[in-house]
Amino acid sequence: MKWKWLLMLSWALYSPAWAATAALLDGNHLREVLKKNQPCCVIDARGEGARKQQPIPFAVIYKEGIKPKPGGFALVVGGNDRQALEIAQAVARKSGQDVYAVKGGYAAWIQIQAGGGKSAAPETLMPQNFTIPSNTCEQGQALHEYK
Repeated sequence: MKWKWLLMLSWALYSPAWAATAALLDGNHLREVLKKNQPCCVIDARGEGARKQQPIPFAVIYKEGIKPKPGGFALVVGGNDRQALEIAQAVARKSGQDVYAVKGGYAAWIQIQAGGGKSAAPETLMPQNFTIPSNTCEQGQALHEYK
């Protein structure tokens, strides 16, 4: 009887992480995700040289144990697709939040921000409502809040 209780307790504790999504998304799929206007955290998982040469505005530098805010999701921009997906899977597994890797890395992210070369009226694809907590994607005192 006691083992059933422990099994149920462990399932309840780990089930949010099982529900998390980690996927490698291309530009079109990322546009759809960003249009949902959920709180978003951009994680820059590139090497230090790339981050300094081509910084991503409002991005959080990846470090072990980083977690998106509950109710939101994260986007990982990596040095390559494999690295970005591996980091997205690790963050999703630990946080229980949805995490998406940007297919094509920094170049794809910039193209998405620029509207993907569409000739139609420009549309903003940056998250419209997001919070940047102190130095991580975790909950905490926010440095800036955009609405």
